[in-house]
Parts: sequence; structure tokens; C-alpha cells
Amino acid sequence: MDFLRQQLFNIIAFVFLGLFVAVWSSVLLRVGFWVPDGRTVAPPLNGALVTAAGVLATSLSSLTASALGFTIAEVRRDEEVRRDLQPGADAGVAFNPAEVTARLSPRIVAAVVVYLAVGLLVLLLWLVKGTASTDLIGAFALSLLGWLLGAAGVVFQTEKPVS
Repeated sequence: MDFLRQQLFNIIAFVFLGLFVAVWSSVLLRVGFWVPDGRTVAPPLNGALVTAAGVLATSLSSLTASALGFTIAEVRRDEEVRRDLQPGADAGVAFNPAEVTARLSPRIVAAVVVYLAVGLLVLLLWLVKGTASTDLIGAFALSLLGWLLGAAGVVFQTEKPVS
């Protein structure tokens, strides 16, 4: 019982990420192997699958973005405190992104990697299939692009200026 107690968060994260991968793999396979039949413009997906895929994608996107945002804010706050304690420290230097990644838990890193991997597969399928993909695929692909744009903004904002 102690093992379960110690690993509870890891178990929850594994189940959540596994469910995300399983549901989106099902969507990817159904859309990827669907051949237009002249009667429908996109493969039919049942409502439960669409709802589950949408909820999981939105949840994982929000969770990873907020975890990254909170960690970045925490690192910035700590660096400001350090600068206040050290007179003469350069206040214009951006924070070190390595410190942000060092503070992220392995669960958050796994969630970001899984979200990006599945999201990039969805984006690729959407680009290849075009109008023969579903609205669900298009919505997740656009959501991923928005997530990437936000993440890229933070990544490039943290670049240290060249002296």
C-alpha cells in the first residue's frame, strides 16, 4: 500500500497520458485510413470519441501551458529577489531557461512531450488529408499551433541578449 501511496501522482499521470494517446491514436487511425467514398466528406466518428478526444486535448493543453507559465513566473520571481539582494546585478538580463526546465517535474516534461508528439501527428494528418479530415482534427491542429506559438514566444523572449 505504501508503494501506491508514494506513486499515486505518477499512476494518475500515466493513466491520463495513456488515455490521451489511446483516444487520439484511435482518431488518427480512423481518419488516416479512411478513404473517401463519395457519400461523406470526412470519416464518421461517434460522439463519445469526439467528446473524449476534445476534452483530453483541451485539458492537456491547458495543464501543460499553465504548468510552464507558473514555473516561468516562479523562476522570474526568484531571479528578481536575487537581483534585489545583489546590488549591481544586471536587471536587464533575461532569465535562464535551463532553470525553468530543471524545476519542471518529470510528469510535466512527459506531458509536454506527449502533447507535442500527438499534436504534431494530428497536424501532419490534417495537412495531408485536408478537407477529408474531421473538424476535430482541424480544431486540435489549430489548438496545437496556438500552443506552439505561445511556447515559442516564451522561448524566444528568454534568449539572452548578445553583448
